[in-house]
Amino acid sequence: MIYKFQNFMILIGSILIGIPLGIVVGLICWFKFPFQIYWQARANLAKNRIQAAQEQLREYETVDIWEKHIERMQEKKSYDN
Repeated sequence: MIYKFQNFMILIGSILIGIPLGIVVGLICWFKFPFQIYWQARANLAKNRIQAAQEQLREYETVDIWEKHIERMQEKKSYDN
């Protein structure tokens, strides 16, 4: 008889502790998840922008800026006449 009472009390205690704890953890995750997605998206956006800027810098390093300017001037010269 005492074992049934102890098992019943353990069951009731686990329910009384488990349900509120589960609700609290669920609410925390529910509020925290969108912010994690937002922070990750911002980090990825910054990373993509940095990579694009680095690619652009590599492009400018390989091409001489004065050669590019002369090519543009040659193109504009044909439009002026």
